Amino acid sequence: MAKVNHEITVKQWEEMEKWEKIDVSALAVSSVKGFVMRRPIVTGFWAFGMLLAVFACGLPVDEAAQEAYSLMLQHAEVVDSRELGRSEVELKTLEDSYYSLRGWFGACDDSCKQAEDKVQMARVEVARARARRDQALAEARREVGIWSTFGVQDVRRSFWAAVQSGKDFAARCTMYDAIFMSMGRDETFTTMAIKLVLQYVINLTMGLVGAFFYFVYNVYTLVMSYGATVLSGFAFFLLTLVAGVAMISSYLGMIYGVVAGGGMLMLQHAVRQAAIESSQKDQMKALGQAKKSRAPAPKCPV
Repeated sequence: MAKVNHEITVKQWEEMEKWEKIDVSALAVSSVKGFVMRRPIVTGFWAFGMLLAVFACGLPVDEAAQEAYSLMLQHAEVVDSRELGRSEVELKTLEDSYYSLRGWFGACDDSCKQAEDKVQMARVEVARARARRDQALAEARREVGIWSTFGVQDVRRSFWAAVQSGKDFAARCTMYDAIFMSMGRDETFTTMAIKLVLQYVINLTMGLVGAFFYFVYNVYTLVMSYGATVLSGFAFFLLTLVAGVAMISSYLGMIYGVVAGGGMLMLQHAVRQAAIESSQKDQMKALGQAKKSRAPAPKCPV
């Protein structure tokens, strides 16, 4: 039985030595090269999308179109700040008054019904003001087109806003996970930290995937707002889709690489620590056996 345990220990020690000798950077480079060789088409689309995302700035517009765009955009901002802003403030006030008059389980008397009617009228007015704002903004955008620098800038702002919303979602979910992990669990700080990092990666993946679909919908609304034709809008939508997928996959791939590389380094550090502790135990054991061998033999009392 002792011989079997010794063989298992030797095998485990050999596996530990293999993990310790792994070169993390070389492993990462070889993995990337292998993926490129196995998926050349996917890699080509990814490279094309990254080039679009980094270098695509849109087509320049002439001074007349730019001036018309600026004037119409100012008109849309006036509608947004005055009419829409005032209507939204009035709607918020009427909603607070209505909810204060509303009773339990939806009970509503005559004064409550009057307040409800005012809220409905205020909502209609907000919808009208928003439609006027969107119409003025669409007229300004049609002066330059979706392929212009203004259209590309709007798409970039929409993309980074979606990415930030996905990151905020991941941060909130991870905070709740940390609260739940700290309740009634006897775990070390290192174990909890590793679990939180892995959970954050999962939450970030879900948040960015959801944010990407929201960004795709925003691109569709922008294409419609800029008044692009069917073929032109479809081509712009496809190029934006490729660039967005490339950016999201690059960001997530970088996060996965950092987490995997950090895990490998932590594992190698644990292997080194185990080797040091095992060496120290062997030295102490050998020292104890040496002391026992040098101990004098008991003398006969007679």
